[in-house]
Amino acid sequence: MHLAVALLSTRVKKPNESDWKKLKRLLMYLNGTRGKFLTLRIDELGISIIKRFIDASFAVHPDFKSHTGAMMTKGKGTIIPVTRKQKLNTRSSTESEIVGVDDCSVYVSWS
Repeated sequence: MHLAVALLSTRVKKPNESDWKKLKRLLMYLNGTRGKFLTLRIDELGISIIKRFIDASFAVHPDFKSHTGAMMTKGKGTIIPVTRKQKLNTRSSTESEIVGVDDCSVYVSWS
């Protein structure tokens, strides 16, 4: 859901029919999951292992910029979710992954 909101917020100026369908689907999802709760849980008692995941999607925006997503967890549930459009154009998926790690490492390495 975090990713859907981030992507739709970049399409506010000139939304097309596809964007309206995505927004409608997001609102239907939110309405359908109204009764669900966020659960945070540590994997094993006494062991506090923090896991971090960072990934990038190459050239997915109309201006050919890539998108980065990251999360930090200690078991079940995301402690810190990050999703953002990269600020510069990259020439390959490998380069966009490197930029993504550089952009998001600040958010998921504070612990």
